[in-house]
Amino acid sequence: MAHAHTLFSGDGELSPQQLADLARGQGFAAVLVADHFESLSPERFAELRRACAAVTGCLVAPGYERSWDGYHVLALGVDAWFDDPDLDVWAGKVRGAGGITVLAHPSRYGHRVPAAVLASCDAVEVWNSKFAYDGALAPNPAGYRLLGSRRYPLCGQDVHGRRHVSSVALHLPTPCASWQEILECMKHGEYTLGNRLWRFDKRLRGPAALALAVFHRGRRSAVNSAIRLRRFVRTARRLGWTRGQHA
Repeated sequence: MAHAHTLFSGDGELSPQQLADLARGQGFAAVLVADHFESLSPERFAELRRACAAVTGCLVAPGYERSWDGYHVLALGVDAWFDDPDLDVWAGKVRGAGGITVLAHPSRYGHRVPAAVLASCDAVEVWNSKFAYDGALAPNPAGYRLLGSRRYPLCGQDVHGRRHVSSVALHLPTPCASWQEILECMKHGEYTLGNRLWRFDKRLRGPAALALAVFHRGRRSAVNSAIRLRRFVRTARRLGWTRGQHA
């Protein structure tokens, strides 16, 4: 399970151990945490790191998700705190500590990302299984187009609570004894992206790419409509509207 949040994020609902228990119950052997940088401090991150190390039954890697002018970049598998104000310097230190930097949920930005932000990333989250982003069915070909020649695709669940858990996962060929080994497999492309239905490789080409592009365009339109409807209903409830009443 990659891209998950704990109570150390302001909007997280699970402790590291609760998250690990949930992940293990769903068949996951490891969790890559990315708690919100803005909710943390050096001291708070040290607590998160200790809590991850104390988890039993599942490997849990510490990390954080940082916003750069509204664009979110994950620092996965990093147990050191870096708060440099320059994105390139920050990303370089994350890599130097053994972690990786990942552009999070590019569908949130309509897959339009500043070159400077993209250049700082080792990978792109081409498949975020949250309903408002890519959903749990399949990766988004538009995310693959952000890879260029050196970045690699990853998938994540963006878990904040139990309702966000899906079967979307990185599948490694062999078990790993540590989360550091998991990151090495990711860096060397030794994984596939998948759910309970199918698996996807590091490149998406041919008929599959075309079919998924059509699917995601239609899905995006439907999701936007659903979000607008939900906002309307919330506004109506807040204003005290009821069936049969008119303002």
